[in-house]
Amino acid sequence: MKTLKITIADIDADGYYNGPVDVTDFHGNIRIDAGAGWCRFKSSVKAAGYISSISSIYAAGDINSGDFIDSGGNIVSGGIIGSGGNIHSVGYIESGGPIFSRGTIYSGGHIYSDGIILSGGSVKSGGDIKASGHINSGGNINSGGYVQSGDFIHSGDFIQSFGYIDSGGYIFSAGYIDSGGDIKAIGNIKFRDYIKSRGIVYSAQGGA
Repeated sequence: MKTLKITIADIDADGYYNGPVDVTDFHGNIRIDAGAGWCRFKSSVKAAGYISSISSIYAAGDINSGDFIDSGGNIVSGGIIGSGGNIHSVGYIESGGPIFSRGTIYSGGHIYSDGIILSGGSVKSGGDIKASGHINSGGNINSGGYVQSGDFIHSGDFIQSFGYIDSGGYIFSAGYIDSGGDIKAIGNIKFRDYIKSRGIVYSAQGGA
């Protein structure tokens, strides 16, 4: 598979990509080595393979890859962020739409989605995890801040949060639930191991 290499020569004075290759539907990998700071795109970015950058990535539209997405900085999208592999960011991840990953989602900072967060693996963040829709993880959910969702929170393993856990639907964990603050859900709270909270535990429908 061919690889498009984006360098500082392909970036204009405002930090936007102005190279000759169309990146809205690139049939290969995209590797960004444009120095420190941001590499910005005025449109969507789509690669059949991976997207890798040593610095932060911003797209006014979607960021979509057939393989992994890896950033040495932040990842910010005005639309969805979708990956056929892992999503890894040294900094934070922010999306104006859903975040989809067939692998793990890892952020050194927060993870914010104006939609759902759906991961085939774990979701791990050094900061808060927040979604306006549901959070569904095939592995564990591990947050260095709070975990908040507009709908349910579902984990294929444990749920651990340094701050509170707040769900607009149910909370389910295939392992334990451990929170540094309150645990609140509009629906049921269910777990297969134990539940631990340094605040209150509240469910509008009870737990099991």
